[in-house]
Amino acid sequence: MKYVVTVAERSFEVLLNGGEVVVDGRDASAKLTSVPDTPLRELVYNGKSSTYAMTPDADGWLVLVGGEAHRMQVDDERTIRLGKLSERGERGGAGGTVKAPMPGLVLRVEVEEGDAVSAGDGLVVLEAMKMENEIKAPVSGKVTAIHVDGGQAVDKGMVMVEVVPEG
Repeated sequence: MKYVVTVAERSFEVLLNGGEVVVDGRDASAKLTSVPDTPLRELVYNGKSSTYAMTPDADGWLVLVGGEAHRMQVDDERTIRLGKLSERGERGGAGGTVKAPMPGLVLRVEVEEGDAVSAGDGLVVLEAMKMENEIKAPVSGKVTAIHVDGGQAVDKGMVMVEVVPEG
């Protein structure tokens, strides 16, 4: 089974086939085990052992490494294909509806209606699991609607900002 593991915006392709593991096209020796009655996991990767605190959340895992928390998402092939299909359907080719990727609290809205934005510009800062997440513009264009305010709680999938693509 093929998985895509994303940590701190870096993705790795992991192929599991019985006892064989291939990470980004390279054979590896890997084993992940739970420490009973704790959130700890021991990862032995190519003979090197590391211990991580891992707690599941609605969108994947929160992993504590060296005192820093990182969000980790693990998607299988089927989930990735379904996600791509639903993204195409939601956008209808426009690509400008920005939805909350997870439940959280809007800390601040960084744009106003009428602002011109470039793809990748910050639109909203969302706090989730005590981490700040900058939600960015998917396309270059003009902000036509803002549906959230600072201090507002949002659910996953809630429309926060609309951007009409330029062109």
